[in-house]
Amino acid sequence: MNMNTYYIMMMFIFSMYMYIYYYSQLLMTLISLEFIMLSTLMMLNNMLMLNNSMILMLYYMVFVVCESVLGLTILIILIRSYGNDSMNLLNLTW
Repeated sequence: MNMNTYYIMMMFIFSMYMYIYYYSQLLMTLISLEFIMLSTLMMLNNMLMLNNSMILMLYYMVFVVCESVLGLTILIILIRSYGNDSMNLLNLTW
């Protein structure tokens, strides 16, 4: 395996750790879930370049976009009905 594959695996492992560690904050959970999907996409890209079948990449991208839109919709609904999610962790000071 080349060095790029190790970086992708490390990205997947770190994003899984962040998903487990920040499970109580919904926004951080969604961000780490997107990093999981991104690392899976890069690994899928490495595997499918050999077979020259990129239509599976398109199906995967449609799935990822639908998953992210659903997550953001749930986040907006929860914030509008229950108030702010724990935003102190993000340290937004602009």
